[in-house]
Amino acid sequence: MTGTLTLLRHGESTANEAGTFTGLLDVPLTPHGEQQASAAGQLLRSNHITPGVVVTSTLRRAVRTAELVCDALGTQLTTEAVWQLNERNYGALTGMTKTDARHRLGDDEYVRLRRSRTGAPPPMSLQLWEDLRSSSALRGLPDGALRRTEGLSDVIERVCPVLHDRLLPMVRAGRSVLVVAHGNSLRALCACIDDLTDPELEQLNLPTGQPVQYHLAPTGALVPRGGAFLDPVAAQHAAALVAAEGGT
Repeated sequence: MTGTLTLLRHGESTANEAGTFTGLLDVPLTPHGEQQASAAGQLLRSNHITPGVVVTSTLRRAVRTAELVCDALGTQLTTEAVWQLNERNYGALTGMTKTDARHRLGDDEYVRLRRSRTGAPPPMSLQLWEDLRSSSALRGLPDGALRRTEGLSDVIERVCPVLHDRLLPMVRAGRSVLVVAHGNSLRALCACIDDLTDPELEQLNLPTGQPVQYHLAPTGALVPRGGAFLDPVAAQHAAALVAAEGGT
């Protein structure tokens, strides 16, 4: 049996709808986001993909998306929440609208902080940091789960061990694995899988609710490079909208 790895960015959240930097804020899905999650599950079903295990972040928008995918598949699946797959912490930008951030930062700095591997916003306030630490999604997690800001390189650093220590062994054992996470934690995962260059990483846009799949090659590598969207036409259109907004 050939194992597969399917990546799915959660459905639209209330913060996505409002155009704000979400990061580690634990926001719910919108009704449209719930529809996207159910449609993603139906897309998996129509492609005869039934995951043997589902791995999510600890944030409710990812957990709820996974629940709706399972409902659409008509089966109960083993689900594991892994904090390393949580969204990037956007530091002082957390909760700020993207329009306001672009105005304050200027176009070049705005794009650098959002899209580059190394750009990191200023740290969030101690008060917001403490409030997040006490949220149900983050309470009790190790210190490394909540820095006061992160660059994408920090997310890559925490995501790569999940790929090599948890996901790849399951795929190489012939299992079908579904990962439900976030725009930046999935960008980081793709960077680890495909060894993306900086320009490739800057151009990578993963839209909400669009499953992308890798399968295991005889060499033990995950292919194709960049994965394959299950609905490439819809995914391409949605990714263009993400890019027009300034990226994930």
